Amino acid sequence: MRGKALTIKKWNDAHARVYDVITNFPFYCEHLNQIMAELGPKKGKFYLDLGCGTGNLLGIAGGKGIPFIGVDFSSEMLRRARKKGKNLVMADLHHLPFRDGCIDGAASVNVFYQLDRPEAFLKEIQRVLKPGGKVVISTPKRGASSRRFDLELIKTAIRNPKLLINVRKLVEYNNINKKIIDTNPTTFYGKEELEKMFRDFEVQGIKKAYKGQNWLVVARKPAK
Repeated sequence: MRGKALTIKKWNDAHARVYDVITNFPFYCEHLNQIMAELGPKKGKFYLDLGCGTGNLLGIAGGKGIPFIGVDFSSEMLRRARKKGKNLVMADLHHLPFRDGCIDGAASVNVFYQLDRPEAFLKEIQRVLKPGGKVVISTPKRGASSRRFDLELIKTAIRNPKLLINVRKLVEYNNINKKIIDTNPTTFYGKEELEKMFRDFEVQGIKKAYKGQNWLVVARKPAK
């Protein structure tokens, strides 16, 4: 594992302690549900949550009776994810431990920008997907203003004063998130950049999501 990747792993291990504070905010849960809706998983098929973190998407999928396989390189994230999903794999996302063409679909939330080799990651996704398999990736967009995002945090806290007891965790969450971003400061992408990076997929759409902070990329592996 390269030096930058080791640094990001260290910050992800630290992030695991406080990451779930974000689940108190409706716009985060709405975003996960949007990703599930775009992916459209079906029972009896195989799906991956790539960079599953503490397992929040796994929990939503399991509640719908569609267990995903969660993949992450942070042992601390996976330790917490065990409460939300049983199928967990520790792996480098640039080298997925699955055979060619065995996966029906994949999702990845707020991970793409952390990768130092995102195109290698996309090649691995295409390799493991079945022909016609769908991938949904949410990643911060270049030039996005955090104003709307921060406003939603404040509005939610005002409506639910109990959240004030989690202020310390939220501050730590934001501080660590900034450190992760600072490790890879040039990996917030524009729409045209993403279109080029997904050139080997059939891109069905790239649209704004997560209160305007992210791009949501929906694409398929070409059917043979």
